[in-house]
Formats: sequence, structure tokens, C-alpha cells
Amino acid sequence: MKKRYLSVAIGLIIVVAIAIFGNICKIQKVEVAFSKAPVSTSTVEVYESTKIEMGDSILNLNENLIKQNVANTYEGNSVTVTDVVRVFPNKVVIYCMENLPMVAVKVKGESEVYAVTDGNFQLDKKVAKSELDLEGLILIEGIEVTNTYNTEGFKTINKVFKAFEGQGLDFNAQAKFFKKLIKGENTVTLETRDGCVLTLNTTGDLSLEAQKAYTNYLSGV
Repeated sequence: MKKRYLSVAIGLIIVVAIAIFGNICKIQKVEVAFSKAPVSTSTVEVYESTKIEMGDSILNLNENLIKQNVANTYEGNSVTVTDVVRVFPNKVVIYCMENLPMVAVKVKGESEVYAVTDGNFQLDKKVAKSELDLEGLILIEGIEVTNTYNTEGFKTINKVFKAFEGQGLDFNAQAKFFKKLIKGENTVTLETRDGCVLTLNTTGDLSLEAQKAYTNYLSGV
């Protein structure tokens, strides 16, 4: 008999504890975090797109639904949610990435159609050549995109962008600095907007190649 009463008492304590904890863990603050200040949107707009309501239970937060809501709002993958973190008892942090247009590359098999994407090839937009605005975009030649950027050619180009990032040129600055990128078999040639040509050997250390090319450019060699 005593064991039964003890089991009932423990059960009641658990129910009450869950009720109290659930009442405490109501969302009171949502923070949207970008690694850099967003250009095409705002943290307020991203929060609204998540459709999280203040007072919702933090325990019932659906991370996949939040990511999908943001994806549905920002077409072409221009803003993506990389992580959703619960900070108990009542705060949620939404970590996001903004994918800004940086390059344009011909779509293979589609006449006069170009893909406009970012330096990490996450942005997913297609435009007709007649509507292509190359101001602030690097035109990529020597390679075309199919249904994926997950190829050795585009991986090499991404490494080139990151190599110049190591020289102090972020992706946005590179889009303003370079006019064209030509992918060769073992080289990448970049034309600057002021008419200079920088050639990198892609079989070597790209960080050193970028450093040498950029140093020569700055010194006028």
C-alpha cells in the first residue's frame, strides 16, 4: 500500500514539475544573428519570416519548420537559417547566412540563360542574358553550370575567391574589383575592372598565388 501511495506521489510531483517548467519556458525573446550585418533584409524581417510567436513553448519549437518558413520567404536561398539554438528558459537565437549575388555563369543546355549566385554557390537564381546586369557581378567563362555547383571546377573557383579573401578582399569587394574570371585547365585568369589581368596557377598553393598576383597588381607590375 505504501509503495502505491509513493508511486502516486512521485507521479503527481512529476506532473506538477512538468507543468511549472512548461509555464516558465515560454518564449520571451528571439534574437536573429548574422556574421555580418545583412544587406538585403533586416533582422526584424527575418524574425517575422520565422513565424515564431512570443509566448510559444520553447520545448515545442520546430526547427525544421522555422528553416522552411525562412526559405519560403527568401526565394533563391538568399537568406538561410544555419542553426536554431534554445537558450533556456525563454530565449531563442536564430543564426542566419545571407548569400549575396557575386558571379554570373552560363547555364549549360539553356540558351542565353545565366545563373547568378554568391561566392560559395548557395544563391540560386536564373536570369536571361538580356536581363543580366554585370555591374557588381563577376562573369565566369570557361565553365558552365548544370544542376549543381558541386564539381571540381567550381570548388577551385571558390578556393580562388577565398584566397583573395585572405588578402583582405571580402566577396563583396571582389565583385567590385574583378570584372571577369576565366577558368582554364590549370589556371584561373581574372580581369579587373580597371583592365589588369591576374593569372593564378591552380595546381599550386592558391593562397600564395593570390598573394603574389595581388601584390604585383598593387605594385603595378
